[in-house]
Amino acid sequence: MTSRRSLLGGAGATAVVACAPIPGPAAIPCDTVAAEVMERGHRVRSPLADRPEPADSVDVAIVGGGVAGLSAAWALRGAGLTVEVVELADDVGGTARSSHGAALGAHYLTLPSPECEHVRAMLHEFGVIEAFDGDGRPRYAASALCLAPEERLFVGGTFVEGLWPEGVATGEDVRQRDAFAALVATLTTRRGNDGRPAFAIPIALSSRDPALRDLAKLTFADWLDAQGFTSPAFRWTMTYACRDDFGVPPERVSAWAGLHYFASRRPDPADAVDLGTHVLTWPTGNGWLVDRLRATLPAPPTLGTIVRAVEPDGRVWFERAGDPTIRGVRARAVLLAVPTPVADRLLGVPSPLVPEAAPWLTVQLDVSEPPGGTGVRTAWDTVLYGAEGLGYIDNAHFGHTAWRTRGPSTLTWFSPVADRAALVDLSDEAAADRALTELAAAHPSLRSIVTAARVCRFGHGTVIPAVGLHDLDASGEPALAVIATPSGVVERAHTDLSGMSLFEEASFHGVAAAASIRARLTGS
Repeated sequence: MTSRRSLLGGAGATAVVACAPIPGPAAIPCDTVAAEVMERGHRVRSPLADRPEPADSVDVAIVGGGVAGLSAAWALRGAGLTVEVVELADDVGGTARSSHGAALGAHYLTLPSPECEHVRAMLHEFGVIEAFDGDGRPRYAASALCLAPEERLFVGGTFVEGLWPEGVATGEDVRQRDAFAALVATLTTRRGNDGRPAFAIPIALSSRDPALRDLAKLTFADWLDAQGFTSPAFRWTMTYACRDDFGVPPERVSAWAGLHYFASRRPDPADAVDLGTHVLTWPTGNGWLVDRLRATLPAPPTLGTIVRAVEPDGRVWFERAGDPTIRGVRARAVLLAVPTPVADRLLGVPSPLVPEAAPWLTVQLDVSEPPGGTGVRTAWDTVLYGAEGLGYIDNAHFGHTAWRTRGPSTLTWFSPVADRAALVDLSDEAAADRALTELAAAHPSLRSIVTAARVCRFGHGTVIPAVGLHDLDASGEPALAVIATPSGVVERAHTDLSGMSLFEEASFHGVAAAASIRARLTGS
C-alpha cells in the first residue's frame, strides 16, 4: 500500500477532476471556527505606546499555546519554576487544534524515528507507546494506529487503494516511480561526511555535508527534471506530496526539502509483524496530543490574551480580549512560541531571515452516514486525482479497534490557498461550497447527507521550505540558525526554526528552549 510518506509519484500533472456543477451555495448550517484568531492577531500590528511598569512577575512566560509552547511547558515540569502559557485564541493547539470532536488542522503523526527521542518520550507517557523491547524499539497501542485502508484515491471514476493513480499511470510512470523509490531507499540510509543521517527528524540532526545541503540551492521541480522524473502521473504524486506537507508545489520547494519528505523517516516498531501503517491518528487528529500536553500544565493556560510587546529584559505587555487595558508582567525568561513575523513585531527587531508560510483552508463536513462511491471502501484519507484540494479525512476511521462503518461522521477537507487575501475574502458559505463541489466528482450525493459545515482559516498554515532555507551559511551552520538567536532573556521556539511544519519539529524546539531556560534559571 502506498502511504502519505512512502508515496512515490510526480509533480505538475495537468489532469483536473471534473466536478459536477451544482448551482448555488451549500444549503446547510455553516459557521467559522476560531474566527477570533485573525481579528486578535491584527491587534499585534498596532504600535504600543503605553507600556506601564509590570505589576506582576513569573519565572517563565510562554507566548503561544501551540505544540511548541505546550511542549516547552511539558519539559519544564518539575523544575520548580512558575510557568504561564499565554494564548491569543480561545483554546490552545494552534494549527494542531481540533473542533467538535474532529481534526481541524494537523491530523496525524508518523511513527517517530529513534533520533526523535522527545516525541517517543511523550508518546510513552501518553500511553501511545505501550512499552519498549530490549533493543529500545517501541510497541504501539493498536487504538492509535491508522486502520487499513489508510488511503484511497479517486481516479478514472473509481476509488483505488493507496495514492498511486492506477488506470492513469503509464508504463513509463511506473518505471520512474520505481527508480525514484530505489533512490529514496539509498538516501534513507545514507550518512554524510559528518556521520549524520542525510535526512533526519528533527532536522537539526540532519547531515551538514555540503554535497547534500547543496540540494537546498535548487527547486525540487528542477531536480526532478534533471533526474528525468518527468512523466505526468509520477509528477502528480510529487506535487501532491509537496502540497500536502508544505502547501505549495515542487516549483516553490527546495530539492533538499522535497527529498527530506521521503527519506527522513526510519521507524523501528517492536511489533513482530508489519503494522500495516506508519501513521498514528485519532478522531481529533493531533488535537488529541494537544489535549494530553495541556493536561500536564501545572496551571490552566491564559486564553484570549493578546501579547502586544516584549522587551529583551523579560517585560511583556498584553491585553485581554474585549478589554483594551494594557497590563504588564515581568518574566525571568520569555519563550516566543509564535511565527517569526509575530515574534519580530513583538520584539520590534526584524529577523535576518523570515520563512514564508502557506495559508490553509479547512472545512469540516458533518455527515449523517458515510458517503458512497465505487471501488475501495471508506478509508481514513480520501484524495481526488487532479483536484485543487487535498481530499478529506474521515474521523470515524481510525485505530485498529474503533473503526465505525455506519452512522454519522465528520469529514475534514483540506486545501492550501494562494494567499491570505483570498483566504480572508472567502465567505464561510463559499468555502463550504468549494469543498462540496470538488468532492461531488467522487460523491455526487454528498450534499444530501451533510448536516453542518465549519470553516477554519490558517493564515500561517505551513512553512514553505523554499530554495536556500536549508542551505548552510559561510561558517557551515544552517542558515535557519539565525532565527533562534536569543534576545536577552527572550528565546524562540517554532517550526519556522526548522523550515518545516511538523509536530516533531515544533515539539523539538519547545523542548530544546525549555532545556536552555531551565539550565539558566536553575542550573540543572
